[in-house]
Amino acid sequence: MNMKFTKILVQIAALYVFYMVGTWVQEMLNIPIPGSLIGMFLLLVLLSLKVLPVKWFDLGAETLVAIMPFLLIPPTLGLMNYGAFFMSKGISLFITIVASTFLIIIVAGHTGQYLANRKERESR
Repeated sequence: MNMKFTKILVQIAALYVFYMVGTWVQEMLNIPIPGSLIGMFLLLVLLSLKVLPVKWFDLGAETLVAIMPFLLIPPTLGLMNYGAFFMSKGISLFITIVASTFLIIIVAGHTGQYLANRKERESR
């Protein structure tokens, strides 16, 4: 159990290094994209090119995904301070949230279908 815990910590630290590198790149190049996205894109590229094996990050990433709901509780509680704003803009916020959710579902579905069809064509 102790070895697994150490492995998870090392993998999370490695993910954090990618975050820091992305932040550094963003600051050096003054790019209007968050450094965290740059770091995760760099990680995606290195994993896709098989420069880095997935097994170096799998347990750490699974652990972060498992605790993600706990990480979202403080920002959600912070929204309670803006009750008046939500009361006055509630309808427009609701419509925006529903529309964007459907848009994301549609785009994700089409993207998944496209990738599945492409993989099927390549395997023939």
